[in-house]
Amino acid sequence: MPDRKIAPLVYMESDLTESALFYKLWAWGDKNKKQLLYGLIVVIVAGLVVAFWFAHENEKQKDANSALAALTSRNVGTLNSAPTADALIKVNSDYADTDAGQRALLLAAGDLFAAGKYDEAMAQFDKFIKNYNSSPLVAQAALGRASCYDAMGKTNDAVSGYQGLIDRYPAQNVVAQAKLRLGILLEAQGKYREARNQFEDLARNFQGTMIGSEGIERLQELNAAHPEAQPAPPAMTMPNASTLTAPPAVSAPKTSAAPAISIVPGTNKAP
Repeated sequence: MPDRKIAPLVYMESDLTESALFYKLWAWGDKNKKQLLYGLIVVIVAGLVVAFWFAHENEKQKDANSALAALTSRNVGTLNSAPTADALIKVNSDYADTDAGQRALLLAAGDLFAAGKYDEAMAQFDKFIKNYNSSPLVAQAALGRASCYDAMGKTNDAVSGYQGLIDRYPAQNVVAQAKLRLGILLEAQGKYREARNQFEDLARNFQGTMIGSEGIERLQELNAAHPEAQPAPPAMTMPNASTLTAPPAVSAPKTSAAPAISIVPGTNKAP
């Protein structure tokens, strides 16, 4: 019965192999206790560092949110209720790598713009674009930058800024504002057809919104003041005479001739 003898030998060999591997590992571990201990310590320390980092980041986010909320949640009816740009910039400086820090910088730039400090506002918008290029709020910073040029009367720079925003961030909600201002500036420059394109796009793609209604109103005013800006109707092209072919001649249908009546002498006498 050879089969019954082979199976136990196989299992015994497998057991011996596992045992040999276990003893080898045990012997290596016993010989290298210090290395194992150091490796274990490294793993534990690394895990603690990662855990501490996540906890620290969470705490930083909470602290940043609290700091920003302390500035922006004051009662509107009180004097000096709005946070100052300096205070908002400090929140950004203290918590630069947090979402609240990003928002604080954007709010500071907006505060400076509202105060008419366009150069300072642009510096903060530029800082936001440079430091937070992948932020979902970067399109708003680009709009603020173009608006600073616009407010300072630097029309060409403003046009480039608005157009760059539209091209780079076509899906962002601030594109509508950029298109409206771009259309107004192009109209002021006498570029009526380009302005008309911007107003038409607002009227078409932002129906039912305030800015869409503004686009319709601007479009109607532009068409009334400058009818030449409207696209010309498609011209009717006359075919070239050399290419004309005469229609096929219509031939009269062939009819069979009536049979000739022969008069046989003597057969057609009158009675």
